[in-house]
Amino acid sequence: MPENHDITVRGHILFPDGSLVVCPDCGADTELTIYGPDGGAGHLMCPDGHHFAVPAPIDPVDLLARAVADPRTEFLG
Repeated sequence: MPENHDITVRGHILFPDGSLVVCPDCGADTELTIYGPDGGAGHLMCPDGHHFAVPAPIDPVDLLARAVADPRTEFLG
């Protein structure tokens, strides 16, 4: 059974052009959480609890995998 990840990004998530990913409901652009199963597609949640899909052209599987592999990621529990 794959492990589920829940990773809060302390900085920003950027599009390839350098612009910020923002919550479509409230406009939050920091403290976004990437969550999903190991090897699967990541989803996003803002600090206010709004859930939203990883926007194109960002690959949701790659985004979660990079967050898991980032040495700065702190895993709790």
